[in-house]
Amino acid sequence: MLTTGVSSAHPDHPGGGREDFPGEGVADGMYKQHDGDEGHLPPVNNNVTLVGKGEVTNPAGTGNTGRVADVTAHGDYAYLTAFREPTCLQTGVHVMDISDPANPTEVLDAFIPTSAGSYAGEGIQVHHVANAFFTGDLLAHQNETCPGVTPPPPNLGGISLWDVTDPRDPKPVALHAGDFSNPSGATDPAPNQTHSMRMWTNEFDGRTYVVLVDDEELTDVDIMDITDPFHPVMVNDQLDLVHLFGVDQPTPDNLTSRFSHDMMVTKIGQRYVMNMNYWDGGYVLLDVTDPRPGKVSLIAESDYAQLDEERLARGHSISPEGNAHQSELSPNNKFMIGTDEDFNPFRVTATIDSGPYAGQSYIATQASDTPPIDQDTTISGPTTYVGDACATLPAGTGTAIAERGTCSFQIKLDNITAAGYSAGIVFQNVRADCLAGVTMLASGTTIPYVFVNRLNGLKLLGVPGVTEANACTTASPATGPGESTTIQAVFDGWGYVRLFSTNIPHKAGGTGGINQLDTYSVPEAQDVAYATGFGDLSVHEVAMDPDNSNLAYISYYAAGFRVVNYGKNGIQEVGAFIDEGGNNFWGVEVWKDENGVKYILGSDRDFGLYVFQYNG
Repeated sequence: MLTTGVSSAHPDHPGGGREDFPGEGVADGMYKQHDGDEGHLPPVNNNVTLVGKGEVTNPAGTGNTGRVADVTAHGDYAYLTAFREPTCLQTGVHVMDISDPANPTEVLDAFIPTSAGSYAGEGIQVHHVANAFFTGDLLAHQNETCPGVTPPPPNLGGISLWDVTDPRDPKPVALHAGDFSNPSGATDPAPNQTHSMRMWTNEFDGRTYVVLVDDEELTDVDIMDITDPFHPVMVNDQLDLVHLFGVDQPTPDNLTSRFSHDMMVTKIGQRYVMNMNYWDGGYVLLDVTDPRPGKVSLIAESDYAQLDEERLARGHSISPEGNAHQSELSPNNKFMIGTDEDFNPFRVTATIDSGPYAGQSYIATQASDTPPIDQDTTISGPTTYVGDACATLPAGTGTAIAERGTCSFQIKLDNITAAGYSAGIVFQNVRADCLAGVTMLASGTTIPYVFVNRLNGLKLLGVPGVTEANACTTASPATGPGESTTIQAVFDGWGYVRLFSTNIPHKAGGTGGINQLDTYSVPEAQDVAYATGFGDLSVHEVAMDPDNSNLAYISYYAAGFRVVNYGKNGIQEVGAFIDEGGNNFWGVEVWKDENGVKYILGSDRDFGLYVFQYNG
């Protein structure tokens, strides 16, 4: 059985398996970009002009390594989120003056801070609003909770809205708006953590909305009315796309992590269409013209093939990772490019070697920042069940198995490591979604650390008669010896790009289709020789050229900035850029200056802003 191979920076997502996505990104973070000749791919410049670049300053951490996340632009200013690495201090939004694209400069006095204990990462946007409540430029960023902050204080989570009509003097409008309900139906003092968001104004009803990625519930697509941005109102927090629209697929059976990740909203004819990326559920088109409960409808969804196309092209038969991360529609709405993010180039294979379930395979998902299970590392041998591992453990050997809950994944790892175990396995606790997978947010340097669902955890403990039907209600046994197991890895490549044709009827109520045409990967990302030592070679985001329905721009982390040509005959690379000393791109955005001159902005995680033009 094969697992999804993501390691990145969302918090653990009870609503079906949110990971902590490092590039969300720390999987290969020990290799510095912009620092010498090692730890990155060689420089390249093909059909791309580097117009300018501007470094941001951040006093937290060493230099800017890992400190920059997403990017957006409006007017003469770009906005870059300040991420939580290497410390969750001085997080928020950097403001940069790009009126001279050759010399972007940070507006130091305009830094927009997040509340203490929270950080901004994926998803930032500026949207012009003009109504009786607010006229000006509204910036929105999401809020996630810093590792180790428990319980979350009231001023964390949700989204924050800022007035950036004067970008040099941002003013708070509404901080930490969002969904305050929890999976049990109760209300929390802080809104749920939000991984991404997107604003739009509906021309039909004149109202402005924002959609949120809810990190903490199965109903993980939340829509708020922010027409009065000082008083946001929840419109719909009941969107679970698996339950409502069947956004999943039974095979391959490693595609178990189905949750919202990122989205955009586009006016197409008489409807507003949201392209939602639902991780292992695939790419989804929703009609959100009327965003109220019962009114949102499914236009189309994609399914993954049984075999990974990029691996199959190299003679390797293995199931796809899933991991629908981000997508955009072409200007003519006939095509869509989606990015499948994957920070782990090795797929974990796991088997139970003793007891009543001997010979059965299972899914094991590696933690975000621990020694990888790769060609040089295998978990093998006896196991010991140590309870929740939230307190100091007696000395032990072999592999420790712990149950999720009570304390963080990090605390469990620290206690398992201190007790002398050579590996750690955490299994899902009793909960409605106990069969779902999670990529744990945890950091350690000495032992591999993986997560399994409750069914497989109980099997590893030798619990008799456990099945999918009863696993979520079966109690854990007493602590003690478990069964022997073997967990090893096979190379399956880094994340890559998918091209789809789309059929989106312009009238409300019409269903359409999404049909995959092709895939694209940088060659190094599919070569085991580049599995380690060259940074994260996963794709991250795509930005479609607004004037050309055959051209798109891609941020490819350590594989740099890429330009692709696409159409009914497929997708191919036509431009590339990697700087001297390497790059580590997170976001990509097309921006035009006041004269209509087009540029492409890239946010480099370890530096700041790059400004490009394609000259092919």
